[in-house]
Amino acid sequence: MNNEKPLLERRYHIPLSMFQEAFRSFQKKYVYPRNLVLTVVLAAVAGVYVKAVVDDPSQKLGYLLIFACAAMILITWYNTLKVRRSLNEALREVENDIYEMKLYPDRMTVLAKDPEGGDYVIGAQQPEQEAPSETETDGSGFRKIFPEQPAEDAELLEPTEIKFGKNVRLHEYGSFFMVYLVRQNFYLLPKQEFTAEEQNLIRSTVSRG
Repeated sequence: MNNEKPLLERRYHIPLSMFQEAFRSFQKKYVYPRNLVLTVVLAAVAGVYVKAVVDDPSQKLGYLLIFACAAMILITWYNTLKVRRSLNEALREVENDIYEMKLYPDRMTVLAKDPEGGDYVIGAQQPEQEAPSETETDGSGFRKIFPEQPAEDAELLEPTEIKFGKNVRLHEYGSFFMVYLVRQNFYLLPKQEFTAEEQNLIRSTVSRG
């Protein structure tokens, strides 16, 4: 990464409720339409076999296929709900994280920080000890999760770089921007953390969806 000065740099926190709202919005825009198409197709197929068994009740295969179509419809929508519930549980582990965003003319970077604003460390191997010393604990008898000095073999978590282009879309909602990497992931920018001028800069810089 060069020393180019970003157009905009900001640290912010994303409330759990905003994550939840954003994922519901994401599903409505990208998942629900696909589910609806599949539901219509399966319902049409089931309708053909419904007519067939009405005309000839002895067709056992028809009953089986009707049941299979109905089951696939239910599973499709259940899985959509299950994914959302699973995500909500996972988000509770990072709901206090701080995010650092840097906006450049052709890209943006996002880096997750620990709740105190420090860098996350990966690959750190701490030697096992029978009892942690007072300097290694947070005063409650437990080792600090984020030590002040990382181990020599540890690496700092690198920021995620998002290069703007046809595979990046910006969706705007009432309280946040969603930067969507097609078929990969999305990142949120809470509007309340940015001035009106900065919001306009985000709109004009990030690819619009």
